[in-house]
Amino acid sequence: MGERRLHMNQRDKERENQLIVEYFQTMDTYRRLNWDSLLKGVSGREVQFLKTIERFHWTHPEVPGVYVNDLAEKLGVTKSAVSKMLRHLEERGLIERRVDPDNRRNTFVCLTEEGFAMGERQRENYDAFLMRVVDSLGETRYLDIVAGMREMAQCMARELEWANENKKTEEET
Repeated sequence: MGERRLHMNQRDKERENQLIVEYFQTMDTYRRLNWDSLLKGVSGREVQFLKTIERFHWTHPEVPGVYVNDLAEKLGVTKSAVSKMLRHLEERGLIERRVDPDNRRNTFVCLTEEGFAMGERQRENYDAFLMRVVDSLGETRYLDIVAGMREMAQCMARELEWANENKKTEEET
């Protein structure tokens, strides 16, 4: 790939720059979207916590909840940040904490019925939003765009994997 770039003429470089700028401008537009406007009664951060707890519930039904330490790890935040948010969610009646009977130093976190209901309301809001987008674009165009996004993500994953392998090879030499 590097060799190809050495032999590019000015017009090719300008086109390449245009393609790169186009990508980053589009990604910036996505990043700036006000996703919180879809939320009713909760913040985006609260939804992230609730969804993580709910996902754990559905993938580990044999366990009474997620450990606070595991939640911090899954969310990539400190245990104190998790505790602060959990206190807030508990005050609102969306989660409850339970002491692990096998190890009283550990605490499980699980959603209350209201926490599950809040998650369902958020899903309904998001689904309605996406269906308005589908209606606006038309189903065929929407599916084409989603397929293109999926293809782009898969291509980027392959390229990043290649870059990672190439980096390892360079570090070894």
